[in-house]
Amino acid sequence: MKNTLYIVFAFIIFQAQLHAQNTGENKLGSWYEVTSSNKISDKFSVSGSFTNWNYELPANKAHLLLGIIGLNYHFNPKLSIGLSYAYGDIDSSFEVNDIPHTRDNRIIEQLVFNHKANTIGFSHRLRLEQRFLAYPTENLLKHRIRYRFKIKIPLNNMLFISSYDEIHFNLNAFDFQQNRAFMGLGILITNTINTEIGYARHAFKTKNFNRLSLQLNLKCDFRQKTL
Repeated sequence: MKNTLYIVFAFIIFQAQLHAQNTGENKLGSWYEVTSSNKISDKFSVSGSFTNWNYELPANKAHLLLGIIGLNYHFNPKLSIGLSYAYGDIDSSFEVNDIPHTRDNRIIEQLVFNHKANTIGFSHRLRLEQRFLAYPTENLLKHRIRYRFKIKIPLNNMLFISSYDEIHFNLNAFDFQQNRAFMGLGILITNTINTEIGYARHAFKTKNFNRLSLQLNLKCDFRQKTL
């Protein structure tokens, strides 16, 4: 009887610890993103994106809201550089109760190189970020470098497989920060609109999140047409 009471007590404590340390890792969350690439001349384009991470489905436990606006210079159809500004609101209260939001103002420099092998498309993106982070107790400037490798495999005129992996390192003291991996199915709705839906694995040093990812990509051309 005594041993049974010990086991019941230990089980209750274990369950309480699980509930207290719920970080969202045991939940299927969501990752929504809208991107836009807008040609304004033969050499320049304006890009933008809006990202929303959520700890759970449906989207009622927000983790991140992030908006980015940028200007890009295209050396040729394969190679471009860009300068962007981003603002983010990071909400970690789901992991730690009552923690205030962190505000994230970023300056982003990037280099993008795209190429193809037969019909398979490859994309390399290198970014440097200066992150002005307003934590609950202090403000910090953190520097980060990130590299993304993306592949696109067409299945037919409408469908394609999309996959990427992006690794992030802190530069203040060189250290791994996070990794984002995605694989899914893409649908070419029109020549200027496509969507990608699939699974994203978001890994930090001490925690990992599983998310359903849905992305809408828009392309516009505002160059004047010659008669």
